[in-house]
Amino acid sequence: MAKFGFWKTKVEKFFIAREEKPKRLLPSLRMILFIFGIFYAWPDEGLDTNALWWYRLKGILFRILFIHLSIATQIAYNFTVTTRQELFAGMFILLTQIVLILKMEFFYKNVSQIQQLVRRLEGELYLPRSAEEHVPLVRARRNTTIFWTVYFIFSDGLVANWLVLSCIYSTMIVPSWPGADDTSSYWRFYLVLVYQSSALFLNASFNISWDSLVAALLALTNAHLHRLQIQLMKVGHQDAKRGVDNKNIIMVATVAKYKNASDEIYNELLQCIVFHQEVTGFLRDVLKLFSGPMLCQLYCSVLILCITEFRLLTDVTTTVETSKALCYLICLIIQVVQYCYFGNEINYMSQKIHQATAFMNYPDMDIRTRKLLIAFQQLTAKGIKCSARKIFTIELSMQTFVTVSITVGGDVMRCVMID
Repeated sequence: MAKFGFWKTKVEKFFIAREEKPKRLLPSLRMILFIFGIFYAWPDEGLDTNALWWYRLKGILFRILFIHLSIATQIAYNFTVTTRQELFAGMFILLTQIVLILKMEFFYKNVSQIQQLVRRLEGELYLPRSAEEHVPLVRARRNTTIFWTVYFIFSDGLVANWLVLSCIYSTMIVPSWPGADDTSSYWRFYLVLVYQSSALFLNASFNISWDSLVAALLALTNAHLHRLQIQLMKVGHQDAKRGVDNKNIIMVATVAKYKNASDEIYNELLQCIVFHQEVTGFLRDVLKLFSGPMLCQLYCSVLILCITEFRLLTDVTTTVETSKALCYLICLIIQVVQYCYFGNEINYMSQKIHQATAFMNYPDMDIRTRKLLIAFQQLTAKGIKCSARKIFTIELSMQTFVTVSITVGGDVMRCVMID
């Protein structure tokens, strides 16, 4: 492959997995961190105070120029409208962008805690100990990559589609700049259009990355819970297998040997309990940190779903507007469903962990190990309810997603009948 001048930069770090520092994270997570780097939102480790200050300053200037200014013009436009159609057109993606500002400022403020969570996944407890334990990690890698790719295609592809349609029909992507429309001069119209499309591309990229980061952390949590299930089902069975292979040893076993075997089973179970506490603690930290913005995003997504579906059924009359609204609707659905899907997987896997405690080699356990097992069974019987909680609570499950879909559809149909 030919070497270009810029190859020895972040491009090489992005496309090449270096052997001296192997990545154990998800491919989608590497893409997410790369996009955060574009926004100056993911500082490198070990930056001195002066370098970190300049890095943050560049991030502030970047988001003021491409995010805050673009949204401010859309808000200003909404004060100039006179009809409901114009108001809905101005608010079409405005609510998403306002929530993005909240999520973005939250991210910049808490980036050190977020980095600690990501680095925590590279600890020794999170390394698979057998080929069997690689399977859930591979599944998490596949699922998160699929969600991220589909989300990225529909979101940034949607903006690209809007840009092409705007150039063909000489219309703004969204009516967000007072005094700039299809009646303006040629250079002014296309200058605003280029700025607007660039801002929307960056807006969509950061939104995708923020949502996908939370989804990736939930997916990895579920994968490690699956690893825990595999480990639990093996507790005590290694000694039983050795006993079957050599029955003579079992017949002449001494009390000391039995005590050593019991201690080994106890230690195996204790290691599983420690791993369970670590993974559930990691999940609590993720939900505690992201619950506020995630809850705000879910409420806002439901509201935008209602507005978008209402526009599709009442205000949208052309094929171009219909295609825009439909693609935007799909993006919103993906945004909601990935939270609910991975949260639902964690809820389900917590039940499987409780069931796995019944497959241990209970007859070979001593009293101390049996008491520890019973206490652990009582703990796992409660399950794990993955939810976004901040004043209000929304459980992250597919039942929630189905309820939201049915409720939104019913409310929109009632609004149409009233209208």
